[in-house]
Amino acid sequence: MSGPFAVSVVIPAHDALPDVLVAVESALAQTRPPAEIVVVDDGSSDGTGAAVEERFGRDPRAAVRVLHGRFGSAAAARNAGWRAATAPWIALLDADDVWEPEKLERAAEVLGRAPQAVWFFSDGSFRTVEGEVHPSGLAIYADVPVGYVGSPVAELFDVNFVLTSSVLVRRYALESAGGFDETLSHAEDLDLWIRLAQRWPAAVSPRALVRYQHREGGLSGQLERRLLGDVVLFGRFIANAALPGGLRRRALHRRALARYKLAVAALREGDRVAARRYLNGAWLFPERALPVALAYLVSLLPEPWLAELRRRGWATRAVGSRLVGYRRVRLRGTTGDGA
Repeated sequence: MSGPFAVSVVIPAHDALPDVLVAVESALAQTRPPAEIVVVDDGSSDGTGAAVEERFGRDPRAAVRVLHGRFGSAAAARNAGWRAATAPWIALLDADDVWEPEKLERAAEVLGRAPQAVWFFSDGSFRTVEGEVHPSGLAIYADVPVGYVGSPVAELFDVNFVLTSSVLVRRYALESAGGFDETLSHAEDLDLWIRLAQRWPAAVSPRALVRYQHREGGLSGQLERRLLGDVVLFGRFIANAALPGGLRRRALHRRALARYKLAVAALREGDRVAARRYLNGAWLFPERALPVALAYLVSLLPEPWLAELRRRGWATRAVGSRLVGYRRVRLRGTTGDGA
């Protein structure tokens, strides 16, 4: 890391009370405080922006600014936030996530040992909707050696293991990459991580420096939108003739997996037509032939039979994501001491 480690924290927020107040407090309570915090109030109707200004407008620990507007998406709000920020490093924090107190101090130490790295991410702990606490979200998807520094492009094609609220990135890299793609929905984060990794190495801490929580309310709808975002994003990569063949094949795998999972979600809702439509794009690889064929057979059952299977939970257990899941990847790059 060359140059001063001054950090602007960007927090997009829409109707985010009371969580956003906890998120801002966690950024202010850092053992290595940020230079500023920019809360992007995206058309909130619950007084989010006013509440942040009232609570933190004169906080002596760091400047807290609220950017008011109607941006329309998390991607647009984040872009507005980092463009309005002033520090050379941009740290991303979602309004319903919380940083551990040493998050920025640990990031500075890791980046200090990796001057070639232009961005950083870490592990995070999380709580499920059912209340179960997992100490590591990263471990579910990736094996990260201590001291890892590298460009995990191929691994990101397999699975998105980067937690947005753990990311720090050089402002000039965001400017050069164009920031988040505002035309994408629910895949704009993965798209940016891939574009950053294609150009610059990342430094990683396997420590859980963020806490996040899966919340009730629209969780299934969010999953469907994220899967549809994957279909669009990896469709773009498939169509990119300049992309190496190995990455295009990984993109085919990833889009097929998203379509399979969308088909299973459609079966849960009893929409057999949509399930078959999604499955038409999932017949691509031998290792997925059995679960895809089984899902297709289930979609052909008479409605009363399918309804009974749904009631008993058999249909989706039989063809669910346990049979076909994301690959767990191992990051390979330069390693050193410390985390």
